[in-house]
Amino acid sequence: MKLVLSTKVLIYCALFGVVIVIVGLVLGYRIFPIVVNKKVWENTILQEKTPQWDLFMKVPFPFQVKVYFFDIQNVNEILQGAKPIVKEVGPYVYKLFRWKDGIEWNSDEISYYDYMKFEFDQNASGKLSDEDAVTILNSPFNALLLAVEEMSPSALETVNDALPQIFNKYNGLFVSSKVKDLLFEGIIICENGGEGDFAAQMICDQFKAKAKIAKGMTIVNKSINYSYLRFKNNTHLGRLTIKSGMKEKEDISTLVKYNNEIRVSVWRNKNSVCNEIKSTTTFRPYVTPRMTFDVFSEDICRRLKMAYQSTEIVKGIEGYKYVMTNDSFNAPQDNSENYCYCVNRSRTLNGDYGCLSDGVLDMTNCVGAPVLLSFPHLLYGDKEYLSTVQGLSPNPKLHETFVILEPTSGAPLKVAKRVQFNMFIRAVEDIVSIENVSNALVPIFWLEESVTLDDQYIDLIKTTLLNNLRILEIIKWGLIGLGTATVVIPTALIIYKN
Repeated sequence: MKLVLSTKVLIYCALFGVVIVIVGLVLGYRIFPIVVNKKVWENTILQEKTPQWDLFMKVPFPFQVKVYFFDIQNVNEILQGAKPIVKEVGPYVYKLFRWKDGIEWNSDEISYYDYMKFEFDQNASGKLSDEDAVTILNSPFNALLLAVEEMSPSALETVNDALPQIFNKYNGLFVSSKVKDLLFEGIIICENGGEGDFAAQMICDQFKAKAKIAKGMTIVNKSINYSYLRFKNNTHLGRLTIKSGMKEKEDISTLVKYNNEIRVSVWRNKNSVCNEIKSTTTFRPYVTPRMTFDVFSEDICRRLKMAYQSTEIVKGIEGYKYVMTNDSFNAPQDNSENYCYCVNRSRTLNGDYGCLSDGVLDMTNCVGAPVLLSFPHLLYGDKEYLSTVQGLSPNPKLHETFVILEPTSGAPLKVAKRVQFNMFIRAVEDIVSIENVSNALVPIFWLEESVTLDDQYIDLIKTTLLNNLRILEIIKWGLIGLGTATVVIPTALIIYKN
């Protein structure tokens, strides 16, 4: 009788163990994910008077911008036909503060301006100072000659005589100036509008018309101020409209309009994929290695694609690393999706019009000058371009653009955006100072805009998300383990007794 009762008890125990296992499975694979999923999305969707809204309105810590110049080492030799030799100088480090203003709601869409402000960071720059002088390619000088050569070659002789009046002390293919002047304070050209020289005055009037649309040029009294980053400082680059995620959570922070338009009008064929802007501005939760992301950059007027590369650890948190694909600036091919990036505005290295080779993007339509965009040190660029200049050392670890995301929340743990600005140089007929110059692609400077998530927010992710996920995992496997043991042990005892 005792043996029969004990067997019943053991059977009941085993059945109870089955119940515990089922509870563990239901909680762990059904209830817990629903609760976590709801909480994660609640902390992501943009709504006023929430912590995420405060972070959206103002980034509570500065980004870091590092600027590296390509100092020209052999100016005189280049003017006689030698290959340019450059030396990277930097980084000159700036703090970049970002905030949003001009908020307007339209249903679940938010329109706003994204402001930014640069401050020189002497501590991070070390021995370098923004008072340092560097010698680089003179962009407005080179742009003027290339433009006149394209539009009115017969005027080049007249332009040659007017160059000293237009550029004054900055007259020449290369310019030596302070870092702060090149980036923000500006160098003055067309002083007093070129008064005193009829040709110079006409050209300066054309420059002023260009300054109204060209990035980097501003009119100061009768003169023109030229700098590389002033147009981004203490201002914005246009009006952005994104989805809040309140209607469709998967659309969170999706860019749907730029300057109230659903596409730009920069690249070939207004309705082409090149002019589309729909992209992500911040990253959604639950990212996976199979995902890719399109990111629109206002200052280069286009989208770029990011794809998974590896899994990395940032301050103790595991994240997925997505990089800008190495074909981002590949040569446009006939009948291909990227052919619309071939704008035929800049002559190629050999002086002919046509699509550029791998690694560079013609930015003429975007910035109003024949500037070429690339990854730093011409990473993934055509070997022909690299062969025309000495001193570049492309390295993916140093020069690729990437973001590392925490997989569950989509929070960016570390971000680095890296781009380089270049121009073609070549001899231009009737311009005496550069009549012997050989064709080359000359890098001007490159910059990195980066941030690693502040320790305060790293700790917040660990305490409010990751630690709670670990606790739920412990509960899930604890119940499954306890239930399994409660099934196995009585079952084993029943078998043993029988």
